[in-house]
Amino acid sequence: MTKTVPPQPTPDYEAELRTILSRQDWQALREFSRERNAIPDDVYAQDQHFWEVLLHKLIVNRFDLLGLHEQSRAWLLARDYTTDLGGF
Repeated sequence: MTKTVPPQPTPDYEAELRTILSRQDWQALREFSRERNAIPDDVYAQDQHFWEVLLHKLIVNRFDLLGLHEQSRAWLLARDYTTDLGGF
């Protein structure tokens, strides 16, 4: 049995995502996900709250955004979400 390793994100992908997350721009995250990750229509159509939760979960799971962790963790906890990317 062979495991397939997904390709690593390109530096420009990482830089664009980091910029979007740093600005805490859920609309830009949604558009980025549509353009760069080809997400399905039903995910793209999710409401603002869905994208805000995803944005804050992504922030607290990135080492390069440590300065935003406390604020995003508080945002999630205030709404009864964990920081785990595996579930809402």
